[in-house]
Amino acid sequence: MITHAGHRRVPARGARTSGERRADRAARHAFRSRRVRIGTLAALMLTAASVIAAIDVLSALVGSSLHVVAYRELLDVRWDGWEVRAISGGLVLVGLVFLLAGLLPGRSRVVPLHGRVPDVVMGVSRRGLCRAIAAAAEDATGVARVRRVRLRPRRVTVVAETPVRNPDGLEDGVAEAVRACLERIRPLRVRTVKVRMRHKEA
Repeated sequence: MITHAGHRRVPARGARTSGERRADRAARHAFRSRRVRIGTLAALMLTAASVIAAIDVLSALVGSSLHVVAYRELLDVRWDGWEVRAISGGLVLVGLVFLLAGLLPGRSRVVPLHGRVPDVVMGVSRRGLCRAIAAAAEDATGVARVRRVRLRPRRVTVVAETPVRNPDGLEDGVAEAVRACLERIRPLRVRTVKVRMRHKEA
């Protein structure tokens, strides 16, 4: 069962103040993924290449080049060989990975929330939001235990257990409880809710 959930109360056009809109943008910017790991890897690779080039240049200036990179041997390389093509393809692939990492949004550990003033940004951890959703779902009628809550950018999936042999209709109550929870917490992104009920003997 899938139902629309999230911040349901859609304000009329212009109802939100400019300060609230700036607060939302500030929260989205503050809690976006920084791509720390891949950024660190790119920085290390560029640093290593810069150090090697600096060693060669400085050693050549003092009259005894260390030849960290064998430039003369590169002149004898067959540039149409498979080794060169493989290395070039690998470098292109690495470059595309870095480019996509810079353009595409990453997965943040914090979910930004609606705010009122730009100077105060609010967020909740993904784990904390999942726990709140699970607690709300467990309070719904007929739910014995929540087995899993999966939080995605546009959907929340809740898998719950029930002692009821015919759980038809229970999904609506669970979805309503999750929707009410999301409306209280007020995350920036609106999400749909998918509920799956599993029968389990009491």
